[in-house]
Amino acid sequence: MSVRTTIEITGAKQNNLKNISVEIPRDKLTVITGVSGSGKSSLAFDIIYGEGQRRFLDSISTFAKSRISQVKKAKVESVRGLSPVIAIEQKKSNNNPRSTVGTVTDINDYLRLLYSTAGVGCCPECSQSLSQLSAAQIAEHISSLPTGTVVELRAPVYKLFSEGYEHTFQTLREKGFKNLLVDGEPFSLADKRELDETKEHVIELIMEKFTVKPDVYIQLTKSIEAAMVALDEDIMIKVEVEGGVDRSFYEGFGCPEHHVFLCDLQPFHFSFNVPASACHTCLGVGMSYVVEPRFLVVAPEKSINKGALKNTIYNTSSKDSYRMVTMYSLSQKYGFSLETPFCDLPKEVHDILFYGTRGEVVPMIQPPNATKKNWSIGRDRPFWGFVHEMEYWYKQYIRKTATGEAYEPNFIKDCMIEKICPECGGARLKKQRLSVTVGGKNMDQLSRMQLPDLHRFLSSLTFDEDTREVAETIIREIQNRLSLLIEIGLHYISLGRRSDSISGGEMQRIKMSTQISSELMGMLYVMDEPSIGLHPRDSHRVIETMKKLRDIGNTLIVVEHDMDTIKSADHIIEIGPGPGIHGGNVVALGSAEDLMKEPESVTGRFMSGQAVIPVPKKRRLLGDTFLSIQGARENNLKDVHLDIPLGVFLCITGVSGSGKSSLINEILYKQLKINMSGARIIAGEHDFVFGADLLNNVINIDQTPIGRNSKSNPATYIGLYDKIRDLFAMQPEAVDRGYTSLDFSLTHANGTRCEHCSGDGIIVTNLQFMADIETICPVCKGMRFNEEGLEIKYKGKNISEVLEMTVEEACAFFQDHKYLRHKLAIMQELGLGYMGLGQSSTTLSGGEAQRVKLASELAKIKRGAHNLYILDEPTTGLHLSDIQKLLLSLNKLVDQGHTVMVIEHHLDVIKSADYIIDMGPEGGHEGGLVVAEGTPEQIARIEASHTGRYLREVLNS
Repeated sequence: MSVRTTIEITGAKQNNLKNISVEIPRDKLTVITGVSGSGKSSLAFDIIYGEGQRRFLDSISTFAKSRISQVKKAKVESVRGLSPVIAIEQKKSNNNPRSTVGTVTDINDYLRLLYSTAGVGCCPECSQSLSQLSAAQIAEHISSLPTGTVVELRAPVYKLFSEGYEHTFQTLREKGFKNLLVDGEPFSLADKRELDETKEHVIELIMEKFTVKPDVYIQLTKSIEAAMVALDEDIMIKVEVEGGVDRSFYEGFGCPEHHVFLCDLQPFHFSFNVPASACHTCLGVGMSYVVEPRFLVVAPEKSINKGALKNTIYNTSSKDSYRMVTMYSLSQKYGFSLETPFCDLPKEVHDILFYGTRGEVVPMIQPPNATKKNWSIGRDRPFWGFVHEMEYWYKQYIRKTATGEAYEPNFIKDCMIEKICPECGGARLKKQRLSVTVGGKNMDQLSRMQLPDLHRFLSSLTFDEDTREVAETIIREIQNRLSLLIEIGLHYISLGRRSDSISGGEMQRIKMSTQISSELMGMLYVMDEPSIGLHPRDSHRVIETMKKLRDIGNTLIVVEHDMDTIKSADHIIEIGPGPGIHGGNVVALGSAEDLMKEPESVTGRFMSGQAVIPVPKKRRLLGDTFLSIQGARENNLKDVHLDIPLGVFLCITGVSGSGKSSLINEILYKQLKINMSGARIIAGEHDFVFGADLLNNVINIDQTPIGRNSKSNPATYIGLYDKIRDLFAMQPEAVDRGYTSLDFSLTHANGTRCEHCSGDGIIVTNLQFMADIETICPVCKGMRFNEEGLEIKYKGKNISEVLEMTVEEACAFFQDHKYLRHKLAIMQELGLGYMGLGQSSTTLSGGEAQRVKLASELAKIKRGAHNLYILDEPTTGLHLSDIQKLLLSLNKLVDQGHTVMVIEHHLDVIKSADYIIDMGPEGGHEGGLVVAEGTPEQIARIEASHTGRYLREVLNS
């Protein structure tokens, strides 16, 4: 029997595919291209990946099926020649804050193994190096002491950040411990004694006290093991021997000065997902909610007594409250008035109100307008400060949530922001774990290194004879994975980088490197635009990586628009010729030369030069208005000072990781939102942003979904559906029946929507061992409205038929309705003519969602307004023919007097800009500078600019 050399697809009718049949060569790199919406993803993901995944899941056990989301059968007659299939999509990773580059690539597992095998601890007092000892080794060493020696096992106890000592004591009581040493003095947990919260105390827990005897070894081993578990596996144990045993007892085992021993380490000791090892303040997330003082002030122009502060922290109507007494007493002690506008009070007073008196006591005095004496009058009490009080209340809320006694602290969360954890500094692990090092660095320090630096550091390590063989094996595995990430162009990231801060393209490349490291062959990989987010300088790295996967013995099917990738393919399939109903056919297939010869191939025309995106004949001249960013230092930005011209089409460029998003999204956009509307966000680190008064608004048109449920659709987002409902409600029959516009809403119960399916048109049946089954609603037959509602017609069409129309069809249908015609025409101009008005927003790609948002903004342009529009890689998912349409729309915004700022790598967009700001020169810590500014022609002449080098080729051609 001959070996099948192709994947054969017959009768594909998924979405807009028109019963196509096609063969794809195995063990080759095949690119599927075509205009946006032509059916590429339907062929690659819904049919090839979907069928491969479904068939694999059909072969596993029923028990396993119940724990895996199943896949629906694609609309295709047959697919033959499939291998086990893996989809490497452009979608961003999950939003779990615990997910990092290290966990996604499994490198963290190896690092944890390295630290537990070769890690060296240090005494928390003097940093003396300590070797790992098992409970048995510690017990054996202690039992070697002379008979009759009295020994105490102790463990250091640390107070949790922003918690009182009483909380620490209560935790120890719950674990069954009773005796402590506080500052060297005995302290019983049975006593109700309070410690001064303003001072740092040295606390040690006495775990066990015993006398050395011949048979003490087994009991001692069990005691040490039990103590480690009870103490959340803290790895430091203090062995205190009465009678003053000489230093030789500790030398070689523990710290001779402070008598601390390092217990045996396991990989889970270095996992921030294990509660016992994670920082107790942020619980291993690295970020913690802290109160932002700015959010506590609601009216800075008012005085404290007239309502400057949030009502929940200072209610001015409570004349006899403890808070009123405290505020009056503070004003008397520190010499300020409660009637002075808050913004006019000196910074020292603001610090006292927000952060307290730092242990200094304040005599409580009766306010002159009080009607009765408060309990606190005559006492001397320190003031914590509003910030510390609210953070304490938040801790109480967290604790009550854990015990099931939750209450809703909205008034607290409204004043809080997520910042780097103040206890661990973003390290995620508690400080006992961070005291263990390899080569003098703890695990967090390695996680913060950029990958090439980490690779070099690991290469320089040397180990003792007893750990060398295991440690070097672990390091080899880590370095192999690091090398693949570096080769694929991700040299600027670190292992500690959170997955939710990684772009879709970066995550896709991370997954590609993981697949290469697995060295599997005979697999089928389906990819979605792996070149997205890559500077032209680095695009060859992805192409080489894909070829490596192919050469191992795998089949690659890539949905792609990038011309370099298309030309590098072994086989090309173009779907088209147009989008939506105009697509779904195989227009051309074969090599790049075959596409250039095919007259119907849009891609071929751009390849051959018959079709081009022209360079603008003239650039807009800069005006005299600028936005100014001063001292930008977020992430890798190096104190950047930048003037950004307004009223032009701007392009922010630079290699991946050069600081573009940090500068524009984290600093400029957020600070402008704060300046314009007092937005409750925190901008990236910088000194000043000037020029907000020159703008009416700043709008970030990103790729986040336009809606998250099945009833959300483009018509509702753009504002079309409200007018369409009004039209149906005005029909004579609708008026006679008393229908209003709301009755034609899919989200309004008891209107004209079908209540059997709640307006979804389908019924989803959840099956335990199979994929969820979607069946057309038996009542409305998928129309989403009831019979009475469907009887109302406008120009011969009912509401369901209107929602089924594409934008292109709706343009003709609503030709005589100026408002609808205007908005639909803009969607058509942006290349969204194929999109259904009622298409669920959950089915839109990121690029489609971004264009819907852009259409919404273009449709509401007002004369005389000056907005700043920010778009991050708007060419994602766009064919060159669609990029032409996008550029026309962006230029239309600029012609109306607005400023458009695009973060982009695509050279056809860059060459079309009026002004370019090029970041770099490299990524990561070698970037963060403005390399060049000016027109594309000026940038092309700058040798230091990577963008300029590639622009020269484009402009010359």
